Amino acid sequence: MYPFAEEYDESKDNLLVQEAVAGSRVAADQLIRRHQPFIYNVALKLVRDSDDAADLTQEVLVKMMTKLMQFQFKSSFRTWLYRIVMNHFMNTKRRKAELQVYSFDELGEVNDQLYKDEYMDIEEQRVYKEQIAFVRNKCMASTLLCLDREQRMVLILGAIFHLKSPIAAELLDMSPENFRKQLSRAKADLFQFMDNKCGLIDPKNPCRCYKKTKGFIKDGKVDAVTMQFTEDARSTIAAMVNWKNRELDDLMEGKYLRLFTQQPYEQAPDEDGLIGSLLGDPDVRKLFHLQ
Repeated sequence: MYPFAEEYDESKDNLLVQEAVAGSRVAADQLIRRHQPFIYNVALKLVRDSDDAADLTQEVLVKMMTKLMQFQFKSSFRTWLYRIVMNHFMNTKRRKAELQVYSFDELGEVNDQLYKDEYMDIEEQRVYKEQIAFVRNKCMASTLLCLDREQRMVLILGAIFHLKSPIAAELLDMSPENFRKQLSRAKADLFQFMDNKCGLIDPKNPCRCYKKTKGFIKDGKVDAVTMQFTEDARSTIAAMVNWKNRELDDLMEGKYLRLFTQQPYEQAPDEDGLIGSLLGDPDVRKLFHLQ
């Protein structure tokens, strides 16, 4: 369940919190599973690397569990939790992908030269469509890294996951007006880069997904056989969010944002192992007297 969908039932969170605090391992497991996918997918957009995103997810889930007894039911659990999440994400140390991409100018120079002479005919593009999609999504993730972390988080929440500005602003501890200004600025920076570089926006641009894909396959960086999206990762971000919340963006900016919202809504690697490790932690078990 997408935690910011209109049909999301917050009363279920409150019941699970009460049961978890009372020592129910089942309730704690269910509470984690309700929120882990969204936390992981936001982290993945923030830091690009799946292992780093899984680490960030586990860190904030540990915080959730250790602070759970502090929740007083005076506000929405969803808001309480995601303020903890966003604060942690904004203040955590820079991850390895964030140290590799510095600016739109530098990324543009790399893209202009990377495998620029490779070519795939139409039939090859059909055969390798999954690998091309994989490379395209990695490239989109790299463009987000050119924004500073605050801009990136504003864009992720407001443009990719389409949280309404009052909700997203509260999570990031800023005014809705400031959130909207920052979102507009982040979109402008991102779209300007895509206008000038991305072949998906303008076919005359030098950067083409299939060129990179063929070069990566030749260099052994993408496995031509096994680099496929699993069935668990087939759902898109767009399928998780409210259509009405996206209508204006689709009219004005759809050609850009669709490249991000059509990316897979992914499952964390070894999700069961992550949750089992968290609930099996001696300190967590002692804190909640988990049964």
